[in-house]
Amino acid sequence: ATEADDDKAPKGASLQQDPLGSSIVVVLQRDDVPLGLTDRDREFVENELLPQLTLLKSRSPMGYDDSDQSPNPESWEGIPELPPSEQIIRDILTPKDRSVGPLLTSTDQRAALIVLELKTEFLDRRNGLVVARLERLLESHEFLRQKPIGLVIALSGSATVGRDMLRAETESSARTELYTKVLVVILLLLIYRSPFLALVPLITVGVAVELTKYLLRLMANAELIGLFTGLEVYVTVVVYGAGVDYCLFLMARYKEELDNGATFKEAMARSITRVGAALATSAGTSIVGIGMMVAAEFGKFRQAGIAISFGLFVVLCFALTFTPSFLLLLGRWVFWPDIPTERLKSDAGWLPATSFWKAIGEFDLIGKMWDFISKSLEENSTRIFLATCLVMMPFAIVGSIQSRNLSYGLLTDLPDDEPSVDGARLVQQHFDAGVTGPATVLVKFPSTEILAYKPPLDENEIGFDDEDTDEPQVDLSDVTKSRKLSNFIVTNLKKVSNEFRIQDIRSQENPYGLSDEAADFLDRLQTQDEQGNQLRGPQRVLRINAVRSKSHRTYTSTNADSPVKGQVLRLDLVFEDDPFDRDSILRLSEAEKAVRNALPKELQQNAEILTLGPTSGIRDLKLSTDRDQITIDLLVVISVYIMLVMLLRRPAICAYLIVSVVFSYLVSLGATFLFFYLRDPSGFSGIDWKVPIYLFTNLIAMGEDYNILLMSRIAEEQHEHGTIKGILIALQKTGSIISSCGIIMAGTFASLMSGSLLGMVQLGFALAFGVMLDTFVVRPILVPAYLIMLYRGQFGVLGKYLGAEASPCAMSFDDRPETDGTGAPSQPTDAGSEGDSGS
Repeated sequence: ATEADDDKAPKGASLQQDPLGSSIVVVLQRDDVPLGLTDRDREFVENELLPQLTLLKSRSPMGYDDSDQSPNPESWEGIPELPPSEQIIRDILTPKDRSVGPLLTSTDQRAALIVLELKTEFLDRRNGLVVARLERLLESHEFLRQKPIGLVIALSGSATVGRDMLRAETESSARTELYTKVLVVILLLLIYRSPFLALVPLITVGVAVELTKYLLRLMANAELIGLFTGLEVYVTVVVYGAGVDYCLFLMARYKEELDNGATFKEAMARSITRVGAALATSAGTSIVGIGMMVAAEFGKFRQAGIAISFGLFVVLCFALTFTPSFLLLLGRWVFWPDIPTERLKSDAGWLPATSFWKAIGEFDLIGKMWDFISKSLEENSTRIFLATCLVMMPFAIVGSIQSRNLSYGLLTDLPDDEPSVDGARLVQQHFDAGVTGPATVLVKFPSTEILAYKPPLDENEIGFDDEDTDEPQVDLSDVTKSRKLSNFIVTNLKKVSNEFRIQDIRSQENPYGLSDEAADFLDRLQTQDEQGNQLRGPQRVLRINAVRSKSHRTYTSTNADSPVKGQVLRLDLVFEDDPFDRDSILRLSEAEKAVRNALPKELQQNAEILTLGPTSGIRDLKLSTDRDQITIDLLVVISVYIMLVMLLRRPAICAYLIVSVVFSYLVSLGATFLFFYLRDPSGFSGIDWKVPIYLFTNLIAMGEDYNILLMSRIAEEQHEHGTIKGILIALQKTGSIISSCGIIMAGTFASLMSGSLLGMVQLGFALAFGVMLDTFVVRPILVPAYLIMLYRGQFGVLGKYLGAEASPCAMSFDDRPETDGTGAPSQPTDAGSEGDSGS
C-alpha cells in the first residue's frame, strides 16, 4: 500500500511500513541524573558511536556469526567498503533524524533509540554477523574507555531477538542431545547392570537417529520436505525414547525365553514371533498418530509430523532387524560380566554370582511393587479406581480451563540474561508498551472506476459523486482528499480511544501522533530549515507542501504501478498494552471493528480492513494453531482408535483406552500450568503455545504403546489363567519392563528441560510428567482396575455395551497357540476362579 522503495519517500518511512524487514535497536539510557541524557552523552553518540555505526553499515554484508574470526572494531577501516546492494543495513535512524526523531526519544528524556534497519527478516540466520560485530563494538576496550560514566547502552530490536532465539535453539539442541545420550546410558546400566547389554539399544538407536537426520537432510535438499530450525531436537528426543523402548520390549521377551531354557536362536525366534506384531503395531500407532500433524495449517507442525514419524519408522526397522542380529552376534558375551552357558535356567539369573549382586537381584524391589499393586487391585479395584480419578480430576479441570491460556511472546521464551531481553527491559521502562509494536491498519476501498470527492462544507463531512455507479468509490491519490478522509476516521476513533485502550493514532495529518510534543515537532519540521531557522513566504509554503506530500506517500497508496493506486489508506494505532499480550490480540479485533465504524457510512459495508504488526502476526498464529489443535486432535484420536480396534478387536475397550490417555493429557497440562505458575506467579504469562499440540499428539500416539503391549499380554495370559487372573499376571509380568521403558522415555523427554528456551523447558516437563503418569498410574491402575470391574459385572446392564460380553480371546494376539519351552503347544489352565466365568 505504500512505496517502501520509492526514492522520494521520506527517510525513515520504512521504519513503520516494511513488514518483511527487521531492525537492531541500540538503547541509550541514563537514570543517575534528573534531566536524563546529558550533552556529553549526545556528543559521544554524535562523535563516537554514529561514525562507528556508519563504518559497520558500509562494511557488513549478510552473513553468519563469525565472532571468533571477525576483525576488531579498531580495524574496520581496513575492510573494503561494500556497495549498497550488498550491505545488510538499509538505514540508520537517530533521535536527531528530522523524519522520525520524536519517535526515538522517550518523553522523560532518559532514554533514546538508534535504529539500524536491516533488509532481512528477524529470524534470518544471516543477521548473526552484523549483530555479533555490533556487540564486539559495544564491548571493545576503546569504546568502553570513551563512553561517559553512567550511560547504559544495550541492544534490542527484532533482529537481536531473532538472533538470540536461533542461538538459544542451537545451544539447547546440542545440550539436549548430549543429556539424552548420557541419561539413556545411565538408565540402561541401572536397569541391566551389564554394559554390553546396555550398549545394544544405545548403538541401535544412535545409528537409527543419525541415519534419520541424514535422510531428512537429503530429502530437504531435494525440496521434498521442509525442516525448521530446532526440529532435530524433537526428532532426537522422541526417536531415542521410543527406539530404546522398542529394543527393551524385544530384549525383555528374549530374556524371558532364555530364562525358560531356550537357546539363543530359539529365544530370539520366539521373541520376534510373540512380540513382533505387538511391537510393530504399537510403533505403527505412534507413526500414524504423529503423522496426522501433516494436516496442520502451520508449517512447523507439518514438518514435525513428517520428520518424527519418519524417524520412528526408521528406528522400528532397526529394532526388529539390527537389534536381534546384534544380540545373536554377541551371543552369551552380551551378558558380561555374568557370562551364561548356551541354555539358561530360570533360576540362573543374569547377575554375577557374588553375594552383593545376588542380594540385589533377589531383593527385586520393582517386582515386589507390582505384586503388591496386583493384589491391591484384585481386592479393591473399585476403590482404587475412584480414588485415583478423584486425585487426578482437579489437575484435569485446570488443564481444561487453561488449555487456551497460552503465551505467544518471543521475549518470554528467552532467558533473562540474553542481550535482547536486557534491551527490551530498558525500552519498556521509558517507552509505552504499545510503542514497541504499533498496529498498522490498512483500509482498502473496492473500486472499478475512480470517483472524486465532493468538496465538503465541513472537515467532518465527506461527499461522493456516485451518479454513475451504485457504490461510492474513493480516489485517495489527491493529498487533500485523502487527508480529509483520514481526519474523519481519526476524529471518530478518538471518541472511542479509551474504550479500546488506543493510546495514540498516527495518520497522514499527524504522522508522529496526536500528542502535543508530536504536534510541536511537526510544526517545526514544516516551518524551519535544517538549521532551525524560520522559513517565510514561498519557502514556507514549499516546505509545508513537501512535508505533506511525504506523509501522503507514507499513509496512502500512491504508486502509479500499483493495482490499488488511490484505494488504500493507512493508520498506525498505538495501544496501551504489550503487543504480545493475549488481551492485545482480542483488543485488535475490536479495534478493527472500531475503524470500520469510524468510516463514512457509505464506505463501511464494502471497505476491507487489514492489519500488520506484531499483534496481528500473533493473532494469525493463534487462529491458525487453534484450528490445527482441533483438526490434529480429532485426526490423532480417530487414527489411533482405528489402529487399536484393528489390533485388539475390542471397540468398547479401545474407546476406554483412548479416554484414559486423553484424561492423562489434561492432567499433565494442568500440572504443567500449576508447576510453572507456582514457580513465578507474578511473571508467569501462560503455557507456551507449542506445548498443548505437541503434548497431546505424543501422549495419545505414544502413550497407547504401553496399553497395546499390556493388552496383548493380557490376551495371552487370559488363555491360560482366565480373565481376572490373566489381567493380574499380565500386569506382574509386564510391570517391570514397561516401567523401565516409561522411565527411559520420560528421561529423554526431561532432557528438553536442559535447554534455555522456556517453551522447550515447559514441553520437556509436560511430556516427562505425562509419560510417568501414564506409566505408573494410567496403565497399571486405571486400565487394569477398569477391566477387573468390567469382567466382574460391576457396570450392570451397561457392561455389555462397554465390552464385557466379548470374549477376551477375540483379541488378535490369541490367534496362535502358546508353546512351552520346547516349542510344543501348552495346555490352558484354569487359574483364577472368578475369571473363569468371564473367559
